[in-house]
Amino acid sequence: MDVVRLLTLCLVGLATFPAFNLSASVQAADAVAEDPAKVEPPVAPNPDARFKLQIGDEEPVPPDPLKPEDAAHKQRRQAITWQLAGKLHLSHGESNKAEEKAAEECFRKAIAADPDFLRSYEMLVSLLISGSVKEERIQEAKKVAFQAAEHSADGFHLIRQLAGILARQQVDRGTTVLTEALALKSLVPQSVTYFQIQRDLGLFYRLGNNNSKAAECYKLVFDAVTKSDPALFNAEQITQIMADPAVMFEEMGQVFLTAKQPDLALNAFNKAADVRGSRSAAHSYNLAQVFRETGKPGDGLEELQKYLDAQLQSKGRGAYQLLKDLLTDLKRETELVDRLEKLRVKDTQNSQLRFFLAEEYVDLKRFEDAEKAILNGQTDPPRDPFALVGLIPVYRGLKKHEPLLGLLINAKGLPDPDREDQLAALEPELQALVKRYGQQRELVTKDAEAMDGLVALGQELQKGDEPKIQFGQAWVLGELCGMVPRVDDAKVFYRQAIELRNEPEFQLYSELGQILLDADRYEEAITLFKECANHPSSALQEQRWRSLYLLSYACEFGGKTEEALVAANDGKKAAEQAGLGDFGGLLLHAQIGWIHYHAQNLDQAISVYEEVLAKYKKSPQTAKTLENARFSLSAIYVLKGNMEKGESILQQVLAEDPENTQANNDLGYLWADQGKNLDQALAMITKALAIEPDNAAYLDSLGWVLFKLGKTE
Repeated sequence: MDVVRLLTLCLVGLATFPAFNLSASVQAADAVAEDPAKVEPPVAPNPDARFKLQIGDEEPVPPDPLKPEDAAHKQRRQAITWQLAGKLHLSHGESNKAEEKAAEECFRKAIAADPDFLRSYEMLVSLLISGSVKEERIQEAKKVAFQAAEHSADGFHLIRQLAGILARQQVDRGTTVLTEALALKSLVPQSVTYFQIQRDLGLFYRLGNNNSKAAECYKLVFDAVTKSDPALFNAEQITQIMADPAVMFEEMGQVFLTAKQPDLALNAFNKAADVRGSRSAAHSYNLAQVFRETGKPGDGLEELQKYLDAQLQSKGRGAYQLLKDLLTDLKRETELVDRLEKLRVKDTQNSQLRFFLAEEYVDLKRFEDAEKAILNGQTDPPRDPFALVGLIPVYRGLKKHEPLLGLLINAKGLPDPDREDQLAALEPELQALVKRYGQQRELVTKDAEAMDGLVALGQELQKGDEPKIQFGQAWVLGELCGMVPRVDDAKVFYRQAIELRNEPEFQLYSELGQILLDADRYEEAITLFKECANHPSSALQEQRWRSLYLLSYACEFGGKTEEALVAANDGKKAAEQAGLGDFGGLLLHAQIGWIHYHAQNLDQAISVYEEVLAKYKKSPQTAKTLENARFSLSAIYVLKGNMEKGESILQQVLAEDPENTQANNDLGYLWADQGKNLDQALAMITKALAIEPDNAAYLDSLGWVLFKLGKTE
């Protein structure tokens, strides 16, 4: 399913908000004072002033209106006038804070003049969120959008727009907005708008990998638009709800299937086929998924073959994975390679088929066949990321270390497989590719023979008065050695990479420094981070606050608390001077608290953490650091024997966020340790484990509370 296309169909983004650079009349410009709150909306000039009288002309008389202006019309006219005034302020410069503030006031007066005019709300919401990451501005935009929905049914469209924009930043934020919108009394139950919100909510849950919740929302929508009673919704309304019905029905089918509801999935897939007007080969693929889920692999294989025979590529490698799964279910795995080879003969231009076949060759250690399948006659190094990742195990198996190193260098252009935030932004097929890359890279580091060969290659390239080693080679070899870890080799290659750059990247220092910290080589890490902080490169000077932040860790772990405090304080000043007070300044301020905490200066740590929590406001950028500060503060009070204070801090966290896993675990553990509230403690720890089932600390807490409950087994 093309999720990007689905988002485009279902959501209307920021681009749909009104533009601000429209011109306004000179009269409106003259009439708006510096403080628009102190004046009435500008009025049109006297019509008489537009005419120059000639001798003998009669005095001009304003025409009588056909219909006298009523109160509603006057309100609308005033609202439009304030809108024009707001636009005019913004036309003076959107980066001008004074003009933005004046424009905001104009838009608010437009809303006050006519609360039923949606355009005014759109203007204000757009201004509040334009270029803003401040939490208070986002919350104010949300408040305005909800106010619009209370006055007009069209206001829910504005809420959906805002939710879509927030979801692109963080899916949960969009989900929260829509969930709260469903509770508004002005929302008409079972209306088109109601089901549009449910549809968007289902999509957000799907993007957040919460398929059970997505299925609940989609089922409501599916039932509403497929009822046999034609009086519920007409064709036009169904299109409004579904955007692109064929795409939406197929999306629903995939979600139902993932949520283990195969009957619903089949109904949705059938509806998608009905809308398209044919039972296509793509529909056969969908049926094959349903048959497998319902324990009918034979029927699934028969349907899938129709898709494969049609030589379609719309399902990518998923079709060949499904073929493998069905054959495995039927205990006919040995047929897979032969079937793939026959498909390749008929479909020579299908790259995903070739790559999948190559993976099967690798499993059979047929490395030469895998190389031929991937390269497909090409002699130049491949650029296709699927080919790059596919060749890594091939060249490792063939012991071709130089081309293997080249692949790993080119693969650095892929997203980091260890960064969940980067993976979440990718299509499912690309997510799978990046994860395979991470797995293959790890296999390289665990293959002692491969690592020996790569290191020997790097050492050979470093020889002589004019080493032949290139920057990318040195960096990747340093990374790989750091993962093993081969610390001394990693240090040599990272140092080589740094020397090859006039302005070395901060990332080179931070990665090597982390390797040294993990190896408890604190003095070397201190030397490295000091070098980075004092490097004359302008790029590194911009990152000086980060260097000092890392230096403070190295110093404290190395037992140099006073030096650590100096580094953290210097870093805090550097961050604030760079205008990073709400992020960098907070990070370094909290770091001072951590240094005292680690050094067991508990009273000083309490003082710093309380200062941090009082000084900084919560925002998407500061939330995690502030939360960690609260957890640390709770732990310190517990260490000092003040259990009541330690518990109250955790209870405050849970009052704001009842699903917070760490707060549920920590408070549950404290109660278990004291032998109180044991049933509640068990429920809280179980809740934390449901979200993070492999968390060792949470499992330890569960064992402790079960023991306290007398459930020793």
